Amino acid sequence: MKILDFLKGKENIDKLIEKLQNSDEDKRNEALKKLSGMQLGLTEGMKLLEASKKQFPKCTFEWQDISSDLINICGKNPYNEYILKIESIYDDLNPNAKITALNFLARYENEQALIGYLKLLEKDYDKLMSLPVGNLNRNPVNVDILFPRLLKFAVNKDIAVDIYMILLNCFDSGIIKEAQIKESKAMIINDVVDMASKVLNYKFDEDNKCLWNDDEYLELRYAAGVYFDLAGYINSAEVTLTLRNLMKIKDIKLKLFAAISLIKLGETISEEDAMKIAADSESRNWFYDNLKRVGKVELFPEEYKNQKAFAESNMVDWLIYPTELGRVPDAIELMNVFDTEEEEYYLFRFKCDSVEASKEDGWMAGVSGPFSKNEMPTTLAGGYTFSHFEKWESKTPEEHLNSIVDNISKYWMKRAEELEN
Repeated sequence: MKILDFLKGKENIDKLIEKLQNSDEDKRNEALKKLSGMQLGLTEGMKLLEASKKQFPKCTFEWQDISSDLINICGKNPYNEYILKIESIYDDLNPNAKITALNFLARYENEQALIGYLKLLEKDYDKLMSLPVGNLNRNPVNVDILFPRLLKFAVNKDIAVDIYMILLNCFDSGIIKEAQIKESKAMIINDVVDMASKVLNYKFDEDNKCLWNDDEYLELRYAAGVYFDLAGYINSAEVTLTLRNLMKIKDIKLKLFAAISLIKLGETISEEDAMKIAADSESRNWFYDNLKRVGKVELFPEEYKNQKAFAESNMVDWLIYPTELGRVPDAIELMNVFDTEEEEYYLFRFKCDSVEASKEDGWMAGVSGPFSKNEMPTTLAGGYTFSHFEKWESKTPEEHLNSIVDNISKYWMKRAEELEN
């Protein structure tokens, strides 16, 4: 009976692949769901990878792609043999599936996979708008294979920021030295200088000078932060001069990255600049943590080295996520500190009158923390920083706190149950 069930499973793979060509999208999705839930052996996985070369009926949403789904299913339980298979089918894949294939190889923490990733990337890097990075940011391995090879693809400026982010993480982790990228050093210097020029000369719309309302600047800002942070590992007089010029910039977050990089390069920053960065709620905790990391925490102004200031910065750092408020609030005030035996929660109210939709809400409530009393002052919050964006007057301070804490507690309990299962 077991042998019959085994053979039946083999047949199901072929039948399910056939169903992926069905004109009925619900039936295609049902087949994908069944394939995703199967424990695939090497032979079955190879069949799915081979099938990913096919053209399938168009899905409702553009981001849906059956070929990509088949590759991702194989990625749940990868075999080494998949690496060469992906290389052999790559040229026959559609553009979305090619990106998925590159991500597959970049997630597979394996020397052979990384070599395959670089080989395939060379074929299409000039067409990419962003780099498929897999786990290369979270857990870079085999750095001697990755660099300097990966840097040659940075000539495509659309993916240069992704490449430099991987390089930055390697530098931060101490697993790469400047000497290992000497062949690309001149290119990196030029890119840093060029990025500084773009930021310094950026012209905001006369009717809209708020950076949070300018999507083009926000995209530039993200890339600039990576470039200016990376500059701290590039020992060059030209880089140092560029970072010095950036200290006059009005965007405090970018001033922060330039300041830390100057310090990494053995330079100094003025007390005035340190005070401006620490006073900025968006940049404050980043500044403190980075100074601590480079052994220069004494440069952080004492005026802002307290738990209230760190909690406010933690709250703002949560609010600026695109899925939340998406910007620094126009005003934020500490309303209550809730003290337990070992921790403290900080309850704020904030408002954003510069956004029409939020203007009607007025003051809203948010919680930062908890912060361990044994570690105070600390920037490290215990995972409960959150806001329901409820009007401040809609509840008492205690009700706001309990609502948020209960909600987050349920979330973490659910996550723990999911991990157990």
